Amino acid sequence: MTFRLGPSICVILTVFICFLSLLTFVGVPKFTITQDRSRLLGYPTWHPPIKGRNDNKSDSALFFTTLLMAITCYLGARWTAHPPTTRKLQTYFVSDDSAPVSAYYFNRHLVIYNFITTFTIFAVIILDLGKLWATIGILHNTIEFAILVLIGSGGRLKNISFYGVLLSYAFFVYCGVLLIDWPYDAVWFKIQGLCFDYALMIIFIRIYFNTKHELKHGDGAERMPLANDEAEPDDYAHDHQYSLAHHPCQLLILVFASFIHNVGNLIAAVSFEDIMPSILSSLTYGITFPAYMYYVYVDTHSTSIYPTKRIYLPSTPGWKKFVIGTIAFSCSVLTMRFGAYLQARNHQDDGNLSAIYY
Repeated sequence: MTFRLGPSICVILTVFICFLSLLTFVGVPKFTITQDRSRLLGYPTWHPPIKGRNDNKSDSALFFTTLLMAITCYLGARWTAHPPTTRKLQTYFVSDDSAPVSAYYFNRHLVIYNFITTFTIFAVIILDLGKLWATIGILHNTIEFAILVLIGSGGRLKNISFYGVLLSYAFFVYCGVLLIDWPYDAVWFKIQGLCFDYALMIIFIRIYFNTKHELKHGDGAERMPLANDEAEPDDYAHDHQYSLAHHPCQLLILVFASFIHNVGNLIAAVSFEDIMPSILSSLTYGITFPAYMYYVYVDTHSTSIYPTKRIYLPSTPGWKKFVIGTIAFSCSVLTMRFGAYLQARNHQDDGNLSAIYY
């Protein structure tokens, strides 16, 4: 017999975990960290002076990442300019008893996600991280929010009022950045952004396993490949266009990309005053977003043994959304707390920091 936790137990357990993560900050007094200034504009930044600072290396890493993202973004825009017309190249989101929704809208959002993030990374070269940059950086988090809602809506944004929610979210976060003083403004922006990053990874993992299960044991298992006399003429031209990551394994590309993105965020959060972690964090973007565009390529160019490629979205009632959101928030808080702990270890001779975090 398989043991499963009920909704009430899951909610209580995740709330307890969240409470424990917040308890790690109990007794932490206010503190100050030396704030560096932007190289070009002179504005205060969201990091202390970088040890071993080398603008040539850091700018090179940022520009290389931006260039990779820009090129793959252009290619992704071309691949998604029009929905696939061949049946065996089409992908649909299937959720509950709702009608299947084309994955075209999801792929377009991934391209927009890449485009916006390319813009925000390039802005770091000019503005550096800080309050001024946050007016652009918030767009990155906003499109992540939109992708989560799109998946939760069955593959397509159907409610026009959601755009008002997006605007309200962006305004709320920006007001926090504007009114909160350093270093808590940076902490506020980082924590709320990490919530979406962790949530995306959790959602992609759930989608992969649910799709794999449904194709083997559920609705998809009953949909055998087309017989020769049932196939359309244009299907034969694509019968052998299988990629290295065929359906549904192509969904692992999404899991991989979101995981690397979280690794980059973790590196940036736990060590924000050394040059090499900063460079490594920048380079992870050059892996994450080209990987997302590779998923778009695979989805729009590879065939499947099924008449159409189907992505089965897992059932996500209100209590599951709450659990996922709480877990993502707890992971975000613990990431920042772990970063603070490591920084304290690097400042054991600095009474201001070591007394706070130990």
